[in-house]
Amino acid sequence: MLSQHLVIFVPNRIKKSENIMKQELLTKVLVATAIALSGLTVASQPSYAQRAPGESGFWCSTSTGAPVTVYQNPQGAVEPWIEWTSHYFSGSGYDPATRCQLVSQRLETYRRQRVLKYITAGRMNGQNVICTANQVNGLCQNLIYTLRPGQDPIGSLYNLLAWRQGQVGMPSVAESSKIPYIDVREKLGENTADGAQLPPFSPLSALP
Repeated sequence: MLSQHLVIFVPNRIKKSENIMKQELLTKVLVATAIALSGLTVASQPSYAQRAPGESGFWCSTSTGAPVTVYQNPQGAVEPWIEWTSHYFSGSGYDPATRCQLVSQRLETYRRQRVLKYITAGRMNGQNVICTANQVNGLCQNLIYTLRPGQDPIGSLYNLLAWRQGQVGMPSVAESSKIPYIDVREKLGENTADGAQLPPFSPLSALP
């Protein structure tokens, strides 16, 4: 009787063991495939929302390693605007790469809404900010990004745009009460008349 029980149950145990081994092998294969695909996806996205040839707009480029907000004009020339190096807001989830992506989106929205005319410094919600204005001496209207506490807003504005660094005299700046207004309309190379408007861009996430 004992030998009969062994003949009946041992094959079932072996069969279950084989099934478990097959399941474990399948799980390992699936995990390895997912990791490989994940790495491929990351490697294939070196920049954020890059524009097609001949299409103007802002995006965050990481082609040089550090994140940089760049602008492609209607002629296809690509120029750096803001270089992101500060890690001050990283503890709040806004590292340089995240800020680059979100501010690039923000600038692209303002460009499409035809409100990106002057960049200046001001205050919003009790904080020093870099923002847009519709005219020289105009109010700070649209937030670009918030400065860290204690950061000099005027000095930050003078050093903000990469294409202005090293310029002598800075002819694109008009001053009133020592607050600069940087005219960026020529750099955009587009019609900035109030009546002209591009299609709307995707909404932006909150950003300090």
